[in-house]
Amino acid sequence: MTTAHPRGQALGRGFQPLAAPADVPALPLADHAAPGVEELADTVAEGACALVDIVTPSGWSAAAVEDALDAIETLAAGLTALDPPAARLLAPIQAATAALRQRMQPPSSAAEAVPPPRRRRRSLGHGAPPSQG
Repeated sequence: MTTAHPRGQALGRGFQPLAAPADVPALPLADHAAPGVEELADTVAEGACALVDIVTPSGWSAAAVEDALDAIETLAAGLTALDPPAARLLAPIQAATAALRQRMQPPSSAAEAVPPPRRRRRSLGHGAPPSQG
């Protein structure tokens, strides 16, 4: 998309939407979302657009990037539950976020190459309550 988006400038930064392969059927979506789903999804989209609209390339910290990657992975994991083709289409996201996390690590010897511990925000079960931690 190269035009202004109603949520802000975030989607107007040269991203081109990917087309689904021709062999992937339409998503089996309900007419109405479960209670609160549309509102939460809207809040996430608004927050993502607001973040991208205000951040500059030098404005990211390691913690902010980690939080953004957690959000991307969590949303992708939730969307994979839609159906098997959705899971197949979203599979590259895991590799992409892992690669970006790897790039965030400072160069070190092989003996020291231990990833820092990550905090888990919550389980990825359907409708599971947030974890405490």
